[in-house]
Amino acid sequence: MSERPEGPTPEEVDRQFEQIVAGFGPWQDARGSSGITLDDSTEAAAGPVPTPRSWGPRDYAVEEDTGDFVPPDPPALGSGRPAVVLSMVAVAGAPAVLLLASVLWRGMPAVMVGVLIAVFVAGAAGLFLTLPRERDRRDQGPDDGARV
Repeated sequence: MSERPEGPTPEEVDRQFEQIVAGFGPWQDARGSSGITLDDSTEAAAGPVPTPRSWGPRDYAVEEDTGDFVPPDPPALGSGRPAVVLSMVAVAGAPAVLLLASVLWRGMPAVMVGVLIAVFVAGAAGLFLTLPRERDRRDQGPDDGARV
């Protein structure tokens, strides 16, 4: 004697699924058709396919900004404060030179490796020391941010 497993039978599941789907109304795919086509000629005769509408949190079309905003040209790469630019070159350049030297110059003296490591550390320290010491609260307004 086999026991019947708990839960609905597959026929009951199919029937419930059909009821749920029937409650959705007529189904429209992204092209605006009902999804039922008799042959390819009926769909081709309908004309161009409309663009699909996106569904989600924004159920409206965003208007394009017609303003004539032209962003200003960014400043030159080396036009910053010299100490910061030199520190950035040291932090980026020393590992690059070490990598290239390890590939191209196997017999590089250990003193040169030490100098490049010291240049990297000095550049990192220079960047760290140029960080602002306190926050500039003039531009933040009356709000200090979210509080829990």
